[in-house]
Amino acid sequence: MSRRLLSILGILVSVSCLWIATTRYPAGFDWNRDYVSTLLRGPAGAARNFADAGVLIFCVSIAWVFDRLARADEFSKDAKLIRIGGIGSMVYSAFTITPMHDLMVTISIVFFLIGVVPLTRALYVGRESLFFTAGCGCLAVFVASATIYYSGIYTSVLPWAQRASYSLFAGWLVALDYRFSRGP
Repeated sequence: MSRRLLSILGILVSVSCLWIATTRYPAGFDWNRDYVSTLLRGPAGAARNFADAGVLIFCVSIAWVFDRLARADEFSKDAKLIRIGGIGSMVYSAFTITPMHDLMVTISIVFFLIGVVPLTRALYVGRESLFFTAGCGCLAVFVASATIYYSGIYTSVLPWAQRASYSLFAGWLVALDYRFSRGP
């Protein structure tokens, strides 16, 4: 099996685990009001176990993509930033399953930007306009989501904004992995 497929397989397994967690959430999962962190902070049991597994698998899969992208020639000038920022963000994201959730979210956001901004810059310099534009769109949704999270304004859209941000970035990073990476 291609190593590139491992990240996609991991993301699919992660989404499946999170979906199962929503169906088993004791109070019922409201897609318009609840977040992934609702599952992580819920009562111990099957729903929380599936949610924890889903988050951990997602983090490992995305960290794998960042590592592979850092090996690509197109991103070689910023390889350290991409690797440290991307993998670091996923390590801290994995710790969101702990009681230090809010702190880990904040640290993860900073690391994620450290990993993604150099990727986006390299796409601009390399004249990869489609990937650059998509990356800017992902960043815009991400920044809007983070702004809502920290400001407390328009929180009614935050559950969908967060899911959109996760989905868009996962898709964009996997697409970059398929287009550029050559590493193991």
